[in-house]
Amino acid sequence: MIRLSAIIKYYLYFFLLIDAFSGFIRIYSGITNPIFNIGYWVRGPILVLLLYYYLIQLKKRKLFIDEFLALIIFAYFIFNLFLNYTIMPSSRMIIENIPYILRQQFLIFLLVYIRNRLTFSDALVKKVIMINFSVLTLNLVIGYFLGFGLESYRFSGTSKGMFQGGNPVSILNLVFFTFFLMDGALRKKFIPILLTFFNGFVIASKSIFGFIIPIFFALKRRYLSLNKIIFYNILAIIILFSFDYMSNKAVELYEKRFGLNISKSIAAAERVGGLYDNQTLNNVASINFRRYASMNIQMEESWKGFNSTIFGISLAGQNIFWEKRGEFIFRHASMDFFDFFFKYGIIGTVLFTMILFKNYNLYISKIFSRDGLVFTLFFLYAFFGGHVIDSVTSGSLFFFFLGKISGKNNQNDSN
Repeated sequence: MIRLSAIIKYYLYFFLLIDAFSGFIRIYSGITNPIFNIGYWVRGPILVLLLYYYLIQLKKRKLFIDEFLALIIFAYFIFNLFLNYTIMPSSRMIIENIPYILRQQFLIFLLVYIRNRLTFSDALVKKVIMINFSVLTLNLVIGYFLGFGLESYRFSGTSKGMFQGGNPVSILNLVFFTFFLMDGALRKKFIPILLTFFNGFVIASKSIFGFIIPIFFALKRRYLSLNKIIFYNILAIIILFSFDYMSNKAVELYEKRFGLNISKSIAAAERVGGLYDNQTLNNVASINFRRYASMNIQMEESWKGFNSTIFGISLAGQNIFWEKRGEFIFRHASMDFFDFFFKYGIIGTVLFTMILFKNYNLYISKIFSRDGLVFTLFFLYAFFGGHVIDSVTSGSLFFFFLGKISGKNNQNDSN
């Protein structure tokens, strides 16, 4: 009989491959019905197995506290669905909320299982990283050179392969870069690191500037190592002899790709006069303008009503909220923890936070390690960006690393 732990491991190895196939079917067949989505056929049975497993453990009284909370939040999600349906009777409350709830619950069950039940080894972690990094890179390379798949953020000459979301692809590339940079000798990871830079160029996301953070930590840890000294000297010689050409090309690439992304954000902020009275704050906020503007608007509305504050308005309710204001492309704040509050209110946010940050002292103790830094970047992106904790594309790896660094039995964390 196949063990549940083996199923979870195989899922972690191939979750990006699953999403790539799902994207292919959606893009090139035009079929959007979840029945034909391979991701649902893989994750659905695993979700049922996890639910059954935890109900058995509940009966045996062998649940960990976060596993019990995972069952509680599942019941709350269902309650929230019916509550909002009674407030706003609409088929959308069922059709749109059920797939989202099942996806979110799958990720929560995945987290608590990884944290409490999965046996870790460094070989397991590296296998999860290498297989999924290979899938991501192949998607981006094929997409960029052959025009296969989707453009990133609707920018011509970019690619996110067969993946539906641009943000999940961006944060995954940043995470892979961080992992390789912090994982042992630089010379052994030079090619994967080089590929992450190429991936960042292909995606053309502003998250490319996040590469500075892991570079700082890597320098702080190993700035006097022999490998670093050799690498920096070779790099300095190359830059010295090609400075003029490289500087011109760097400016040209920036203006055509990353600069275009930033300029669009600043222009959007300028059109409405900014968000704040302070011009400095406006300049900073303009880079992420739409998110801050959306968050401010919906936060103000959410605090006006008892139900929206305590229980939230659900995924469908949030979609309807923005559609009534004429917004049909971005129907959320794209800042994960704020969006979760808008959907599930104070009760849902408290339950979710309790599950996420159980054993927070272990996380704090590992924050400067390889895996701790990977999770930190995930968390910051989820807080200030979006589509990380509710996307199976990036969420699977997000909860994998959170489970690893916060599991009491998984303290063989890499430094």
